[in-house]
Amino acid sequence: MKKVTVPSLILCCIVLFQWILLPAAAVPVEVPQTVAVEESVPVQTQDSFMKNTSGLPFGQLSIQEGCRSVEGLQPLGGSERMLATAQAAMVFEKNTGTVIYSYNPDTKIAPGSLAKIVTAYLALQFCELDEEVKANSANISRLPAGSKHKDMKHDEVMSVEDLLHCLLLESANDAAIVLAEHISGNQQGFLVLMNDWVKSIGCTNTEFGNVHGLSNATSYTTARDLVRITTEATKDPDFSRIFGTAKYTVPETNRSEERSLITNNYLIDQSIIPQFFDTHVTGGKEHAEGTFASLVCTATYDKMDLVCVVLGATRVFAENGWSVISYGNFNEMNELLEYTSANYKVNRILFDGQALSQFSVIDGECDVVAQPYINYDTVLPKTCQMDNLFMEWKVVGGGLTAPVKAGEMIGTVAVKYRNSYVAEAEVYAINNVESASGKDVSIRTKAVRSGESGEGFIGFLSSFGVILVGGFGLYLAYNAYRRARKRIQRRRRRASRRRSY
Repeated sequence: MKKVTVPSLILCCIVLFQWILLPAAAVPVEVPQTVAVEESVPVQTQDSFMKNTSGLPFGQLSIQEGCRSVEGLQPLGGSERMLATAQAAMVFEKNTGTVIYSYNPDTKIAPGSLAKIVTAYLALQFCELDEEVKANSANISRLPAGSKHKDMKHDEVMSVEDLLHCLLLESANDAAIVLAEHISGNQQGFLVLMNDWVKSIGCTNTEFGNVHGLSNATSYTTARDLVRITTEATKDPDFSRIFGTAKYTVPETNRSEERSLITNNYLIDQSIIPQFFDTHVTGGKEHAEGTFASLVCTATYDKMDLVCVVLGATRVFAENGWSVISYGNFNEMNELLEYTSANYKVNRILFDGQALSQFSVIDGECDVVAQPYINYDTVLPKTCQMDNLFMEWKVVGGGLTAPVKAGEMIGTVAVKYRNSYVAEAEVYAINNVESASGKDVSIRTKAVRSGESGEGFIGFLSSFGVILVGGFGLYLAYNAYRRARKRIQRRRRRASRRRSY
């Protein structure tokens, strides 16, 4: 028994000890855990290596083939017609720079009174709010009959703030002329300022023919350019405040009694037409001329800060010619806002210090783990699941070679949802990777990444061999034990027979 069982038991202990230690020795890199935040959507790291082969420079993939920034050409929610009559539309989330939806965003359309957004913004850049301005009736009198105005009189003095409220709340064309002439001396000089400024912020498809937007001059813009204009203008707190004012009283002047103003934007006021009122809307400017109606507004839903544009919606009148059956711009803006708030929300998809993936390193003693150094938010559908997001990688130089230092930039990642790239970020090494040349590196000291078929097969053979040897050792020990038991039983039977004699 001693000759058989003792060596067998020793062999079993060695095999079992090796079997237990093997899994621990296979992962030399400690990977930090990703901390999930409220309302976050984790990004899927696929087992198979998804290589980014677009050829576009870093930062351009999420614009040319994605929804990032106002330039994004592949909106998150697509570009199919959603509204019944609008010629163009766009929804943009400012905080994350996400184009949520667009339809004909670069089609040139007459802006009408929406030009006053630029007039008002530039007036704030060149004037103080309490600055007094004197009207010149000679130029005001040239306005077309029936155009909107606040009946300003010759030599009437009004503050810039009062004029801006007249301009944005009730679309007063005389206020636009008075401000333009005060700043530039004449309307033509101010018009140059307007066109130069919109081009400076990237509006390549916009041209204004006058300072107020009346259709007696050729003017055009696009939904995308109006998003740019409104996004920039609302960075000014005074503009945002007036843009979102529903009612205002212009005090008595040297030529007029006080004037009461009520906004034409029915999204922020319910005193005239309550059906369009939306408490989430923070500001806006409308335009209506005959059956042609447009609207720009800002709104907040949860963490989304939206700029929305509807251009060229159809206004429908009753047979009497003045009763409105459908306003067009307000109806379709309500529809657009309801769609956006019901289906989308802001999510954090990349975290500063998040362990994203492992990459093989040529001649490296282990893999390198990649992390971003930024927190990256984007808008995603509320129904989005982890499996709907994919990461595509572009490694520096096409491949990594040891040594790699912690903190070294090792590549870029692009995150894709369906047909739209929603994010791009640089990634950096979490750990150092030393060269394995000249070192005795066994399979147990090599980190094996899931999906690498060669290393996985070797690991399988190693594990299978360990199990086979362990099983054989257990078999020998068990047989030795059975033989010993039989010998003891035979000896007892012989001793029993001797005593019986």
